[in-house]
Amino acid sequence: MLHHTPRDVLTHGERLLVRTVRVMALRGGCDGLKGCFEEACGAAGEEAYRTLQVFMQQLGACGRRHLTLSVATDPALTTDEAAILDVFGCAQADDYASLDERLASLVGGPPPTALGAAACWVAQAFGLNGLALRPSLTPVAAPVRWLHAAE
Repeated sequence: MLHHTPRDVLTHGERLLVRTVRVMALRGGCDGLKGCFEEACGAAGEEAYRTLQVFMQQLGACGRRHLTLSVATDPALTTDEAAILDVFGCAQADDYASLDERLASLVGGPPPTALGAAACWVAQAFGLNGLALRPSLTPVAAPVRWLHAAE
């Protein structure tokens, strides 16, 4: 399913992240996008780019389902791309419970620690360089809380 989100609604950081995720999924990397990371994140750019590659490798290796991604120039976001953006938004907002929830939804099970760590590192590098990544306000699923008779 596609979310029809015009590019001007996304922040610069979100556009850079989505475009890079799409290209990495297709062909593993791109020197031009690595240069965009270096320009956007300064000295941390190359490491942020490499850490995003680790995130994508972990997502591919640990995922129990196929993700739907668009071509790099498509202005619409797929549901999975929106979920990936949400992962990084939660990481940048230091909302680790929501981050784990979103990662579990993406991989179809318990996420490996390296996946969350990579998302946090990239989100922090973006944040320190003024690149905003906004988390969704909608939870993946409402948490179930069992009430005991004593409560």
